[in-house]
Amino acid sequence: MEYNDNITESPSDIRTRKFNELKKKYILSVINATAVVIFVITLMTVSVCFLILDRPEISETENRTLAKMPSFTVGDYFSGEYTAGVELYYNDTVPGRETFKHWVAKIKDHFGIASSEVKIHGTILNKQTTETKPAETRAITTAGNAVTGKTSSVTVSQTTVTEKEDNPLDDPNIEGEISNSILVYNNRGIMLYGGNYPNGELYAEYVSNFKADLGDSVNVYSMVCPTPVSYYLPTKYSDMTASEKDNIEHINENLEGVIPVDAWGALDKHKDEKIYQNTDHHWSQLGAFYAAEEFAKTADVPFADLSKYEKVVKDGYVGTLYGYTGDTDLKDNPEQFIYYIPKCSYTSEFFTPDLSESWDGNLVVSIDNIDPTSWYCVFIGTDDVVTHVTTEVKNGRKLAVIKDSYGNALIPCLTSSFEEIFVIDMRYFEVNAVNYLKENGVTDLLFAMNTFSATGSNFECIEEIRTQ
Repeated sequence: MEYNDNITESPSDIRTRKFNELKKKYILSVINATAVVIFVITLMTVSVCFLILDRPEISETENRTLAKMPSFTVGDYFSGEYTAGVELYYNDTVPGRETFKHWVAKIKDHFGIASSEVKIHGTILNKQTTETKPAETRAITTAGNAVTGKTSSVTVSQTTVTEKEDNPLDDPNIEGEISNSILVYNNRGIMLYGGNYPNGELYAEYVSNFKADLGDSVNVYSMVCPTPVSYYLPTKYSDMTASEKDNIEHINENLEGVIPVDAWGALDKHKDEKIYQNTDHHWSQLGAFYAAEEFAKTADVPFADLSKYEKVVKDGYVGTLYGYTGDTDLKDNPEQFIYYIPKCSYTSEFFTPDLSESWDGNLVVSIDNIDPTSWYCVFIGTDDVVTHVTTEVKNGRKLAVIKDSYGNALIPCLTSSFEEIFVIDMRYFEVNAVNYLKENGVTDLLFAMNTFSATGSNFECIEEIRTQ
């Protein structure tokens, strides 16, 4: 039967066709309206949840205190600091942030370019030594804040290796992945260091100011602690980081009346041991022990060897670097967390940062019921307290330690070296530090922090607590 294009629709067919067209439009309009309603309801529900649900105060995967709602002042409002602080608070304390970060990490595993080159997910540091302050190139502060920046997906070509062949880190075939200025290699996270000389000079000036204020009756020491980038970064990636050793030496050259403590050299002798955690930006307590031993030698005080401690080993540790990178190589390869409890007798008292409240507690706290990501808090428990330790040592030496979180692991190692120990975190202390040290008859003052604090931004707190 031959089809005729000129056949005219009957009135019945026309009505049927128009009815079907109207029906389709109606169905589409209902679907669109339903989608809009669902979207609006979902958006409102999420918004209300974000407003009424409890906001987290700490990040377990990042082991840090999250941003706090700023106090309102007219000056801060007109300068923009208040609104910026509010924005930071709401962005940093999203309810369920740990769950969201976990799923984002899972999704990120399916992105990126796999090749024989380094994969970059975040910012990459420029090698710094004498340039001006690289505020945008710091990787991590010891408070645990990752530097944010425009996310990129670029590659860095391999470099030719000419150093001695017996060093496994010189292998040109080593592969690594960089995320937020952290290189992940062989199931280890390594923060890339962006310190520089001008910041180190300011650190040295601020520490030296304490010596000038305290006078000859107080020995003042500076121990800038290196991080894994000094010992475990594959050689072909060395151009991506500044030298911690060079920056520490430059700091020491600018100290006035302050005695340097060579933590870099002390740790270098033990770099084949477990002196750093693979998944955390902190050192292990074994690393802190060797640094404390070097300090005790410099200060000419007794020091107890490891046989005088109870060794505790816990399996399943995944620290802060997984929280920053979202790299499942770290998450899927948990490590041992080892700490040492002093067998000597001592008591410890804790104070709020303004010294208005006090309570007794343990210097090495129980972590049996704490999430493994927070096990580093076994030392002192938290950063935002002032600690006073009284030991059985009778040598008349009273030590104060002004520190970042690296300093926490040092304190138990010094309980056989000083009669009393006062511990101040420079980021939280709220009274005049010089007056506090004088009132307590301190004979020795140790500044103990890692390179990211000494040449990053935390060092500015040193001058703040001296003059507040």
